Amino acid sequence: MGHAMSSGKIPILHLRGDAYARGKQHGVALSTSIQTSFLRLRRSTADRAWLRAERRAANSWRLLEGMAPTIVAELKGIADGSGLAPLDIYLLSGFEFFDGAVANGCTTVACATGAGAVLAQNWDALPGTEEELVLLVHDGIDDDDGGLIMVTSPGTLGWVGMNRAGLAFVTNDLMLDAAAHGMPSLVVRRLILKERHTAGALATLRRVSHMSGRCYLLADASAQVDGVEISPSIGPVALTGSPIVHTNHPLTSSVAIMEDIETAARIYPSSRERLRAAKLHCISDVAGICRLLSDTNGAPDAICKTASPREPTQTAFSVIFECRRRRASICLGRPDRGDFHAFDTAWTAAA
Repeated sequence: MGHAMSSGKIPILHLRGDAYARGKQHGVALSTSIQTSFLRLRRSTADRAWLRAERRAANSWRLLEGMAPTIVAELKGIADGSGLAPLDIYLLSGFEFFDGAVANGCTTVACATGAGAVLAQNWDALPGTEEELVLLVHDGIDDDDGGLIMVTSPGTLGWVGMNRAGLAFVTNDLMLDAAAHGMPSLVVRRLILKERHTAGALATLRRVSHMSGRCYLLADASAQVDGVEISPSIGPVALTGSPIVHTNHPLTSSVAIMEDIETAARIYPSSRERLRAAKLHCISDVAGICRLLSDTNGAPDAICKTASPREPTQTAFSVIFECRRRRASICLGRPDRGDFHAFDTAWTAAA
């Protein structure tokens, strides 16, 4: 596999077969990175916090076995392939099992265009994160996980994605209330991709118990666009209209009540500036969305982010999902400096 080339093209890993087989291929191919990520996580966590995280993960795992056995099988495959225990792999996908916030700021946009529904996201993380990302292409034989692509950190269930039916999602972090029990967001994202339409994805989001605050924007091949803000205690609250632009603070009044404003201001100080900048864009097609994602106005606290002492994250990748075309275009690193590479329905490089 190796690191991404300087052209900024994300490495692609094809996974075939049933859920366990796909997990095992993932684990074997990325075993060094997975072990490194796990050791980093373990070393950065105090012993008591680690035991608490393991307990939360074990409780959640029991729920997962009843809810999504194919995801359990995939996690077991990743574990067997990488030489770690299944619960250790689950901890890599469950940042909510740990106390304290993860700094992954994001700007997301959903839009119904003349060419169908389009979703896009700038995913901000600590510098260097982009070097570890990989595009996982699941070519499954399970009914519910037939085909999907996910931008993924090694060993995890994936950050953003789209399935063969043309359903896609993007998501961002909100500093709201937290719950000790339920499903981590990375599991929820995979449950969304078991659906064919946004209506099914919304039903899934209403059914699942969430552990942390989140916004999900959804779109499907029928040009339907939906969005929700989720507080674990309130549940999903709909975002309406098109386009929808979102950053890292709640926009609906019922969810805003639950915001931890101090923490949000400390971790995502650029959130409001990014939203204001996004609202200035005319978003009606992919070209307009590209312009929005590449916007460096107000840098470093721009939509296209640069790391700064105040907010140490920067844009690690950008993605644009065109649902009708079943196309994902991905730029590794900052989109003002890099190129988008398109991947089409056949889940192979389209350009």
